[in-house]
Amino acid sequence: MNNSKKLYFLLLLLLLCAVLFLSVQIYAKYLSSASGNTEIAIARWNITVNTLSIKNNTDISAKVAPVFPGNSHIANDIIAPTAEGYFDLDLDFSAADVSFRYEITPSVDENSSVQDLIATGYSIDDGEKISFADGVQTISDTILLGSDVKTRKIRIYVLWDDSENASMSNAEDTTATNSETPALFNVDVSFTQITQ
Repeated sequence: MNNSKKLYFLLLLLLLCAVLFLSVQIYAKYLSSASGNTEIAIARWNITVNTLSIKNNTDISAKVAPVFPGNSHIANDIIAPTAEGYFDLDLDFSAADVSFRYEITPSVDENSSVQDLIATGYSIDDGEKISFADGVQTISDTILLGSDVKTRKIRIYVLWDDSENASMSNAEDTTATNSETPALFNVDVSFTQITQ
């Protein structure tokens, strides 16, 4: 019997060791920890206007080229009373990963020698000319993320107004042609992400 007690005691000791070993393993699993980080891609916001990225540039003047085709009474690429021309804004938003709204507002510069410059309308992607409504001279649209549209060409038409609604007199028109100050026309283009 002495041997059987020893055997029981040895088996009990082995069983206790096995239970302790398993307990430590289970307990260790609850105390395990890990750390790390994840890289999350940031949405691209690289919209270009006439090949110039607006991300870091706020002045697109060098990229806006007016075209005045002229007629039988007015030479090409100059303005005079009644001359109408245009300039193009080529928008490329293929590298934008969010929905957004654009707004384009053309206006005569306050320092322009010709204050009778007006935007008469615009066209989109070489479509028909759309006239501006009375007093409203803003072009806007919303581009949704899932849209197949990745580029857009906006042509804005500009006229030297010489109608009875013009603010400059004929004498002031003549003075403008002799001025050292050029005719200046502004275009403000803004892009705003849509979040909801």
